Amino acid sequence: MSNERDPAAESPEEARVRELLGTLREDVRAPAELRTSVMREIASGRPSQAARLVQWALRPRMVPISPAFGGLAVAAVAALIVLWPASRAAEEQAAVVDTAAGVVTRFVLMAPGAESVHLTGDFISWNREGIALEDLRGTGIWTADVTLPPGVHQYTFVLNGSEWTPDPSAALQVDDGFGQLNSILVIPGEGEA
Repeated sequence: MSNERDPAAESPEEARVRELLGTLREDVRAPAELRTSVMREIASGRPSQAARLVQWALRPRMVPISPAFGGLAVAAVAALIVLWPASRAAEEQAAVVDTAAGVVTRFVLMAPGAESVHLTGDFISWNREGIALEDLRGTGIWTADVTLPPGVHQYTFVLNGSEWTPDPSAALQVDDGFGQLNSILVIPGEGEA
């Protein structure tokens, strides 16, 4: 008794399976140019020397530091953290000086990418061209000294002639009625504190 079935009695599906099984027994060889093309792809995907340098620099590693040097480094960082914001705050805060005509107020805005900065407000009828601020050192810190009378003043900055920006260092801001904010500056009168 034979276990082999008659190929004529097979269904089309069984015949197809037998055919596929036969192809699995064949010796399969990769094309000769496969190795070359794979190596070319690997080489093209290799990061640039600059990218490898950045990866190397960002890789965590143990660095032995003497306690004396570590203490000096911590002290230097602490001094930087304490002194730098204080010096920036002093530079950015409005300097107020009394004069006979009013109070000279320094307006300051950090806008490193701006090409021009103007100050406008209720004290100049919201003129878009307003008062030009200057970036004297080219550091992106724009300043202008303006003499203002005592009272409550609303103002904003106009960057590059079109971008209305409230003063981020102003303690008070109010809705301008057009979906934006105006900064508030209070200049006390004589005898007020």
